[in-house]
Amino acid sequence: MKTHLFIIIAFVLLTASISAQDKKASASLTAAIYEEEVTGNLDKAVELYLDVLKKYPDDRPVAAKTLYHLGLVNEKMGKQKATEYFTRLVNTYPDQKELVALAKERLSSLLASEKAPSRPTFRKIQIPTKLSRQVALSPEGKRLLLVSDEKLWIMPLSGNLGSEVPGKPEQLNTDGIKVLWAGLSWSGNGESIAFNESIETSLQVKSEDGKKNLSIYIVPVESGKPRKVVDNYSTGLASNYKISLSPDGKKLAFSKVEGEKQHIYTISTDGGAPRLLIDTLARDPVFSPDAKMIAYVENKRLGASGGGLWIIPASGGTPTLVARAGNAGSPVWSPDARKIAFLDYNENKKIYIISVGKDGKPAGEKVSINAPEGITEILQLTGWSRDNKIGVVINQVEYALYTLPEQGGQAAMIFRGVASQPRWSPDGKHILFMKPAERKGNWPYDKLAIIPADGGKETNIISSYDNKIGITGFQTGVNVSPDGKQIVISAKNYDEGVIINNFPTSQIWTTSIEGGNLIQITKPPVPYTDFSPCWSPDGKSIAFVRSKLIKDPKVYGETGIYTVNSSGGEPKILKSEPDVICSIKWSPDGKYIAYLNGDGLNIVEVQSGISRLVGNVPRWIVHTELAWSSDSKKIAFNDIGGKVIKVMSVEDGHVQDIETGLIDVNIFHLDWSSDGKRFVFVGYQGGVPQFWLMENFLPK
Repeated sequence: MKTHLFIIIAFVLLTASISAQDKKASASLTAAIYEEEVTGNLDKAVELYLDVLKKYPDDRPVAAKTLYHLGLVNEKMGKQKATEYFTRLVNTYPDQKELVALAKERLSSLLASEKAPSRPTFRKIQIPTKLSRQVALSPEGKRLLLVSDEKLWIMPLSGNLGSEVPGKPEQLNTDGIKVLWAGLSWSGNGESIAFNESIETSLQVKSEDGKKNLSIYIVPVESGKPRKVVDNYSTGLASNYKISLSPDGKKLAFSKVEGEKQHIYTISTDGGAPRLLIDTLARDPVFSPDAKMIAYVENKRLGASGGGLWIIPASGGTPTLVARAGNAGSPVWSPDARKIAFLDYNENKKIYIISVGKDGKPAGEKVSINAPEGITEILQLTGWSRDNKIGVVINQVEYALYTLPEQGGQAAMIFRGVASQPRWSPDGKHILFMKPAERKGNWPYDKLAIIPADGGKETNIISSYDNKIGITGFQTGVNVSPDGKQIVISAKNYDEGVIINNFPTSQIWTTSIEGGNLIQITKPPVPYTDFSPCWSPDGKSIAFVRSKLIKDPKVYGETGIYTVNSSGGEPKILKSEPDVICSIKWSPDGKYIAYLNGDGLNIVEVQSGISRLVGNVPRWIVHTELAWSSDSKKIAFNDIGGKVIKVMSVEDGHVQDIETGLIDVNIFHLDWSSDGKRFVFVGYQGGVPQFWLMENFLPK
């Protein structure tokens, strides 16, 4: 009897032990699935799955399910080990029939995809708020960090309405500190965020040498207040504010402007003295996911241009050129630290990916991925998630040329494509315009083209690449002479141009409307630049703007309106201004030259040099253009961001709006025909940054 009782007790204890072990195995598996499917922390999920497999290999249902999920996770991460785990499940646990069937389906799909070429796909996320160029994709790829109204927000990329409609955004506590839209960074563990203080706020504090300080802060994602990491100084270009947190959030990499140079530093997020990482011109630092390396791009002219993509050990050392580029930017690391995606802003419709070895050296040729059809440019890469999606900020703008009767009505499209600075021929039969195109290496490849006024085949006149000149998309004149035989433009001579901080200044040039050799009309002395030329009504003179460059080649000092003989000679100053002058145009009667400055629309009398303000133009930039009516009594201009052409009376400044009949089309540049009967203008739709996800781009 005692023997039977002992056996019964032993059986009960063993059953209880097995039951408890089963519960632990199931609980451990559930925790791993939670990390995979809820938090999206794939690295943590893999770690937990492997631990389950190690502890409970004999619990066949749990072990089989663990192998299946290991296969799924590795498939999401783009790793070949997915096939290994699915195969192991099929061979080791054939009794788990449902899971085996699922594993066989995944194996069949994976084997088929390995034979198929990789086809990158782009998916637009319908962000309801206005985006800046710089946002940050979270490490697990499910959230977007952005700035709105100088506040910091985290937005789920999918909500109740589907995977392409975001969820409700949550505001982070920045303790009243205003946040700059440029330069946002997640730590690799997703627990911390680094951001720049708003420039407007930082203007209140100046360093000892008079430069404006810009503080960088770090803030916990879940709770807590931000704390200052370092005071910094940078220039106005957004690319100079990019920062990067290390995977554990304990270090920060940033670039700092010092005089005319810019270097990369690292610093503990707990504070202390910044450590110079590399004594070369550099920006865009990004920690690798394993914290061993920092990728960065070559910097020129304080962020205004650049060079190749480089890698340096995070502890310092010898840098390695990973990929050559005309103007690299926006590097992001793959989750396994084996690849880097980046942009070359000289070719703004491509994403490049380069493989790198553990030593930080390139491990293959860079590959390129084209932007989707209809995309104007790729602005930014925002992160590479653990499930191998890359966040991309894209600019999608549709440009076209339109003509419109002088009284308004319905505009007619005559050319579809990117265009700027349209100009009527004197006889009204053709329209000249500038057409930007792809670059060849570091060379701009813009063109001047001409088309019939009612649309038709375009004819190229000037290629900036062939003539070794640079023509900007604004304030370059691009005007046809009154006899219709010549063109005047402002352009930079890249062969023999005057160089100021590697920035060629502009000169005034003429050429035949049928193409041919360029004739240089002006030679501005250092450090001046000439732009915005226009013809006198008799074609004997050319008026233009001459401005002094101040250190930064995009900052202008004293400015004046000059005239010069159309065949060349010594220019004569007509009007001097301490303020910037733009968009000059000679009146058809030859008496006045109209121009824009800080006060608004002005005219200056050619004979006396006396000027007067015609009327206020509250919103104008370098893309605002002026055009005279044929009787010299009115001046038309485009209101930036506006959908009407504005016409101002020279006599009393009264403004009339000319409707175009177009929906959601903004007016960019314009001209008025010589007979006063028609306008031509550039219209554009879009132009707002959009957030997309690039998927399925890795080789199978």
